Amino acid sequence: MKIALLTYFAADNYGATLQAYATIKAFEQCGHEVELVNFVIPEPPRSKAKNLLLYPKHLKFKRFRKVYFKHLSRRYYSVEDLRQSPPIADCYLVGSDQTWNPEISKHMAPGFFLDFGDENILRASYAASFGKEDWEDTQWISSEEVKQMLDKFIYLSVRESSGMKLLKDRFGVKNAFQVLDPVLLFDNYIELTGKIKRSNELVLYKLYDSSSFYSQCREIGKKLSLPIRSIGSIRRIRGIKCTYPESIEGWIRRIAGAEYVITDSFHGTVVSILYGRQFVVSVGNPKLITRIMSLLELLGIPDRVVGEGFDAGNVIAKLLQPIDYEGVHEKLVELREDSFRFINSIVPI
Repeated sequence: MKIALLTYFAADNYGATLQAYATIKAFEQCGHEVELVNFVIPEPPRSKAKNLLLYPKHLKFKRFRKVYFKHLSRRYYSVEDLRQSPPIADCYLVGSDQTWNPEISKHMAPGFFLDFGDENILRASYAASFGKEDWEDTQWISSEEVKQMLDKFIYLSVRESSGMKLLKDRFGVKNAFQVLDPVLLFDNYIELTGKIKRSNELVLYKLYDSSSFYSQCREIGKKLSLPIRSIGSIRRIRGIKCTYPESIEGWIRRIAGAEYVITDSFHGTVVSILYGRQFVVSVGNPKLITRIMSLLELLGIPDRVVGEGFDAGNVIAKLLQPIDYEGVHEKLVELREDSFRFINSIVPI
């Protein structure tokens, strides 16, 4: 079956790029042909100086996409463009990541609810995410419009329990499934990383910068007698090593090989779990913690979260408290089976 996939893949973002790679890998492994729909949210305007600073990182992402995202449709610049000349496929698929968060997709939101193409074409979602607990109507899309669009879907799955609740309570969807983020569908990404080497470092992956966060982490590193490394950020902090620009493969390796990880990122958490790292989630944006909490609760480890103004001693205690990865991986095996069962259920009717 030929699948036209709408997801976030073009931004220079580690988690978004890796989930796109994993989604393609999972569906191709199940025997499907996957074409990425080149429907890209415009980047926010940046100064020439910032673009210049970020250019080395962009080159590494561009290289990754050139190697691994070879099956790409023509460029679509708007929802109307999609409607006038929709992709040719047996199935339109959306997911994962926050593809159903209109605060991200804005005027392109209807495209990610597959509001284009022949009504008889199979529509499905895999691990789509609203990114938060509540739905708020916006100038770009309303709940009534979303309901009409979702009514055309034959197979619906979301990533978070909060998404299941929204589908049922806000949009009247009764037949939906909760599935794993695609990155967790595989044991590892050795084809990208090679053999993982341990670094004996405290690795930080922080999306929402905070001076107090780095100050506390320096204290943690000192008490644990570990060097500290910040990844994925161009920001330079005294007393903390900075790896920039990091490739996607290198980003995985740094987290996978760390002694300890502190992050506020969903996919930073995902990779920490995948490679059995001792980690703590430091709340960055409180509105977005739902998606991380949903995953941690699903895997039986909800106590790995600390607030923004955390106490260093409390974080050290959590880092030193062993995670029951035998139990986590047993749950992952079961959840992978359920998720692949859902993928294999997506067939033309």
